[in-house]
Amino acid sequence: MGKLVKNYIYNVLYQILVFVAPLVMAPYLTRVLGAERLGISNYVLTIATAFGTVGLLGTQNYAIREIAYVKDSPVKLEKTFYEILELRLILGLLTLIIYTFYIRLASYPYLMLIMTVYIAAWFIDPCWFFIGMEDMGKAVARNFFAKAANVIGIFVIVKSQEDYVKYIWLLSSMTFIASLLAIPQLWKYFNIHFVKVSFSRIIFHAKRSLELFWPQMAILVYLSADKILLEYFISPASVAYYDQAEKIIKIPLSFITVLSTVMMPRLANQFASHNVDNIKEYLSKTIQFSSMLAFPMMLGIMGIASNLIPWFLGIEFLPVIPVIWALAPLIIFASMVGISGDQYLVATGQTRVLTLSYVIAALVNVLVNIVLIPRYAEVGAAIATICAYGVILIIQYKVLLQRTSLLDSILDSFKYLWKSLPMLLLVLYLAKVMPAAHTTTLVQILAGGLLYGMVLIISKDKMALLLIESFSKMMDKLKLRGKNSR
Repeated sequence: MGKLVKNYIYNVLYQILVFVAPLVMAPYLTRVLGAERLGISNYVLTIATAFGTVGLLGTQNYAIREIAYVKDSPVKLEKTFYEILELRLILGLLTLIIYTFYIRLASYPYLMLIMTVYIAAWFIDPCWFFIGMEDMGKAVARNFFAKAANVIGIFVIVKSQEDYVKYIWLLSSMTFIASLLAIPQLWKYFNIHFVKVSFSRIIFHAKRSLELFWPQMAILVYLSADKILLEYFISPASVAYYDQAEKIIKIPLSFITVLSTVMMPRLANQFASHNVDNIKEYLSKTIQFSSMLAFPMMLGIMGIASNLIPWFLGIEFLPVIPVIWALAPLIIFASMVGISGDQYLVATGQTRVLTLSYVIAALVNVLVNIVLIPRYAEVGAAIATICAYGVILIIQYKVLLQRTSLLDSILDSFKYLWKSLPMLLLVLYLAKVMPAAHTTTLVQILAGGLLYGMVLIISKDKMALLLIESFSKMMDKLKLRGKNSR
């Protein structure tokens, strides 16, 4: 558990930056760029992300899983690394060629051209190797640099609405540079040199990665369809409203979803070693931990929304408030899907179930979007997203519960709902008696978090006590290292 806790803390430290960055940037960007320009930027980014996701052909999670399978064998590890690396480079070249033809037909062609650098970064980024090795520090350092450099660049360069082009340049170039800087860190494991890989091995990995491509393709559909349809049916401003609500929801959610990044390689390694009991134990603890965070975060984000948006994004973005309320259950749904899909099904190679759940969810998402967006705009898009995740949950957990004895853990996790209710009442009371200001939001978060923590300790919650114990042991080890190094 020590390494898992360590890797989780690494990722949480990065998520703190991810949490702080929007707090700093969003109020600035919404006021400097405005809803229209920001909506165009988000639209261009969505298209580029779609090309990157499709072009990778499912190799991201596949590569992490394969590295986790062979990480205990140096010979197999190096062989697998070069085979997957060459596959990714070939896919990157093909993707950029197709994207170049797309630019000629697309809206905002110059902005799309800028995003070529962003797409290229997806394919040269080696962080899949570090995650598979459970060496999270390398991946976190790379992401930290990209995010920090982007934040600083925005304040220095983006000064007016016309600077939205510079904003896109920053996002694209910083992502690419960060990917380049991560490459030398591979030398810790082996010397980087040209290795001739047989074409048959590249085809072998391509075929197997396709099994994870179709689920990701379906995810792409329901993550992109809402913004594309909002731009088509309503306006770029509506895209900005929905995107800002989604970003705010993903701030607390990111503290939970990083658990999938940490756990999937460990579960894959245990699966390769046929340690079924260990897999069940890890999943049981993950369910409890995710629920302990997800329920208070869902209720908390709903409680602070009405006070947060006026000072955080500005009066122009008041339509974001009802979207946050509609999207809040995503925190619960996405955290549970992360356990069943991103962790269990991917690690154990059950890609057919994964594909079925995401394809059906994508179809549901598109249909509900088409029906609701013309009438309810961005709130309709939020409802469609929740419906899609509900479909995924039903399909994946039907399989998960058939093959593991985790029903008791899932039912027990709902205790965190009632343990979160006192916090919600406090947050709503503070919203009623205090003005809409950053100090109010800060007081709501601190007071609500403190009250929830007290409830966990008073009730002697096992998961909370386990985390406190693990963190305490890790700090003791760090202190011991410090004394020994003197």
